[in-house]
Amino acid sequence: MNKKKYAAEIIKRLSAEYPEVKCHLEFKNAFELIVSTVLAAQCTDIRVNMVMVPLYKSKYKKPSDIIKDGEIAFRDNIKSINFFNNKAKAVLSICKALIEKYKGEVPGTMEELTSLAGVGRKSASVVLGNCFRKSDVIIVDTHLKRVAARLGLIENDNPDKIEYELKEIIPGNEQFYFSMRIGEHGRQICKAKKPDCELCFLNDICPGRVN
Repeated sequence: MNKKKYAAEIIKRLSAEYPEVKCHLEFKNAFELIVSTVLAAQCTDIRVNMVMVPLYKSKYKKPSDIIKDGEIAFRDNIKSINFFNNKAKAVLSICKALIEKYKGEVPGTMEELTSLAGVGRKSASVVLGNCFRKSDVIIVDTHLKRVAARLGLIENDNPDKIEYELKEIIPGNEQFYFSMRIGEHGRQICKAKKPDCELCFLNDICPGRVN
């Protein structure tokens, strides 16, 4: 089958199975999401939500609030999150940049977002898709990498190359929700250690299915 047609069939089935899909990080605005996305690297979304949602409600409503609190206090507040020392430094750097360069607002382009400390293309794509309604972004997280590889959609391991490969076969207006839905499929069915292939609605076309 032509790869674009194959991808279109996967998109159709994912859309039918996961019509309503949303970010697993809880946020009310772009500031909260960019901070939580940076903190979620090599940590669970559940843990980040447990730590940050109460803090967003009580004290960290804008970048200047974190700056005023200071790195030591912020670090102590997030110490149950993996690699909290380096992440605290990155978040303080982001907050300073937002204040100095963007009047306290989160910018809405890939170039501007990836210029911020700790923000790579994956994190930027999360913010662009969820907060700026950009449809032409691919979120290359661990779930997408695993599921797309099993489905035979990608051949590379490098996130930038994976993004390029998928952009070649996924229409621009489908890319964000494809990323979100394939990520959800990775969480629910196509799990890392033991995929539930018997329950999978893609098992008849998946070259990586386990019999």
